[in-house]
Amino acid sequence: MFYNFMAIPVFNMGDYIDTFQSTKTLVTNKVITDPVLNRAANDFITAQTSFAKMLDNNFTTIAKHSMDSYAKLLFPKAQA
Repeated sequence: MFYNFMAIPVFNMGDYIDTFQSTKTLVTNKVITDPVLNRAANDFITAQTSFAKMLDNNFTTIAKHSMDSYAKLLFPKAQA
């Protein structure tokens, strides 16, 4: 029996943020035709993207620090 195992793409939160924000940019460029408003909307989306990536980075850093601290308590190194 032959099984077709396709490679499952692995996405991190940054990829989801980029995909969602690029979709918002595409829709904005189709809907808002005034160049000044379009530029303002795109700048706002760029600011949202930066903020979301900062939150993702902060959460990841805090989670890593917490798990490392917890692991040190559970599995202390043997003194030599």
